[in-house]
Amino acid sequence: MRLLLIEPTNKHAGLRTEFRVPSLVLELLATLTPPDWDVRIIQEPFESVDFDEEVDLVGITVVTNTANRAYQIADEYRKRDKKVVMGGIHPTILPQEALNHCDAVCLGEGEKIWGDILQDFKKGKLSRLYRQDRITDLDNYPVLNREELQRRRSLFFDIGTVETSRGCPYSCDFCSVHIMHGRKIRHRPIETVLKEMESIANRTMFFVDNNIISNILYAKKLFREMIPQKKRWTAQATIAFAKDKELVKLASDSGCFGLLVGLESIVEEGFQKYNKSLKNLDELKEALKLFKDHGISILATMVFGHDFETKDTLRRTLDNLLDLDLITASLGILVPYPGTKLAERLEKQNRLLSKDWSLYDINNLLFIPNNFDCDEFIEEMQYLRKKYFALPAAIKRTLSHAGNDVWIGLGLNLAMRLHNKPKCALDFMRCREQLNV
Repeated sequence: MRLLLIEPTNKHAGLRTEFRVPSLVLELLATLTPPDWDVRIIQEPFESVDFDEEVDLVGITVVTNTANRAYQIADEYRKRDKKVVMGGIHPTILPQEALNHCDAVCLGEGEKIWGDILQDFKKGKLSRLYRQDRITDLDNYPVLNREELQRRRSLFFDIGTVETSRGCPYSCDFCSVHIMHGRKIRHRPIETVLKEMESIANRTMFFVDNNIISNILYAKKLFREMIPQKKRWTAQATIAFAKDKELVKLASDSGCFGLLVGLESIVEEGFQKYNKSLKNLDELKEALKLFKDHGISILATMVFGHDFETKDTLRRTLDNLLDLDLITASLGILVPYPGTKLAERLEKQNRLLSKDWSLYDINNLLFIPNNFDCDEFIEEMQYLRKKYFALPAAIKRTLSHAGNDVWIGLGLNLAMRLHNKPKCALDFMRCREQLNV
């Protein structure tokens, strides 16, 4: 039997897709597939889909931004009488929508029922919906088949990926991680993580966890035991990382050179809204200095479009960003992903502009802002991005972190400059035309 596993891309995203870190989802499913199946993985845009390729079953992992492309792929295979199974965050939240394009949907995590899905397919008895009776226990996380991962790379970097934990206890109104993975934090045994890292040829690693320090004691033990491997690594984390100096030192000693940190907002109103562990700009500056003193650069993710924001808060945010010692930042517009409290609230207020899933990324205004008209907000975002990513500012940030790695600094600033395209007004016009706003 031949199984094809596909991770689609958003065809509208252009070069931005080339900065993606290869996902572990399909490798995990491939590893869990019985040996009597011939498995092939396709991750766009690294590879193209050949709809005439001989295949028995197609599995597609879907996030909101790739849903339109996923549905297109699924429809083409079903025209050829092939069975299609979908999984991922988007079908989990909108299963009935997905079932218009596929034969079965796996809701939430699917490791424990993947074998059942394959058996049901062989029997010709695929159910429409599959859901595990409980979340996955990571104690028995399999050793992944790395052959596919190690032959694929981003256009701009080559990096190994590892997962150590799942789940998120927080309730950010714009986030849907807890819907997919639950609020309980689960960790893999450290010895299996270390063994997997040793098997990876890449010296540079990225931990795909939502928050690498979700359990401080676990993180300290992991970092301590990673030191002999002499890897260089980066991960996502909260700014609370800086509250523990021993943790920062252990991270540095184990090879951490950078962190992706969600700051969301860096004005007083934002610190209050998100109840951050660091309560003001001065504390944030001290935290960034601590990281930098240990050779760790911070890429901050910002989101704009909150109801408290005004033209004044955006301008103050820009001033604060230019004053912070970051290696760079991502300046995104809030995305009202389906299933989030943000999307529910905006829909009730009749403020959503579009449900064209291909537009659901940080470059598109998908709702009516609270204190702006839409055109004014777009103009402010374009101004903010233009000033922050201006060449002199990017060079200054790169040189400030040159002691870490000047090429990484240049690459990250280039990546964010391309990823945060200033021409978001074009896609906003598409939204407005759809609704005659």
